[in-house]
Amino acid sequence: MKKKIAEAFKEPFHNQKNIINLLTGGVLTLIPLVNLVPLGYLGTRLKKHIEQDKTSVKWDESIKNLFVRGFFLFLILLGYVIIPVLLMCLGGQFMLNLSGGRILSLFYFRGQILNLIATMMLLIALYFLPFAFCLYLEDNNIRMAFRFDRILDRIFKIPREYTILYVVIVALLAASAVAIFLFMNWLAGFLMSGFIFFYDGLVITNLLSKFFPRKAITISLLEVPE
Repeated sequence: MKKKIAEAFKEPFHNQKNIINLLTGGVLTLIPLVNLVPLGYLGTRLKKHIEQDKTSVKWDESIKNLFVRGFFLFLILLGYVIIPVLLMCLGGQFMLNLSGGRILSLFYFRGQILNLIATMMLLIALYFLPFAFCLYLEDNNIRMAFRFDRILDRIFKIPREYTILYVVIVALLAASAVAIFLFMNWLAGFLMSGFIFFYDGLVITNLLSKFFPRKAITISLLEVPE
């Protein structure tokens, strides 16, 4: 498993073509609304892997299809994280404004509790989200992304591997956020964010393509007449 994870991180730099795709996706990710296209590109790559289609995804083959797929992936993402994000915003409001800057204020304490609840909810949402994307792409049905029974069924097929993947994905996203918001100024953070997060997307796509348990295929045998 360690080898597969290492390959997922190295693959975006494997050859010149992959590097060009990384740069293209990084630039497009910086542009509002247009950034749905690279999201759709990642989804299309993952879908091809799930279907064991070895053909590569081309940026110019169908921008409309990439945009539409990216839009649906964004809706799924929004559906999973909207409540934790709103709770974090409310917690920030309590801590920064209603508390008047007083750490011992009741509003500050309430804000801390809301942020704690929101963080836990976000981590739970991120646990289900990777296979939610996969199930949507597998069936081309957005409802499947919210069928938690189906998601858990796939997770339970590889519980140990999935837990490791989850930890790797959360650590990767957290490290990227820390690098952008704590170690860069606003201009460098903005310019690099597209490339960093698109690289994260490529790595996550590679990881899911290697470990997602596909549908079982049932083959019916015709009876041979005697």
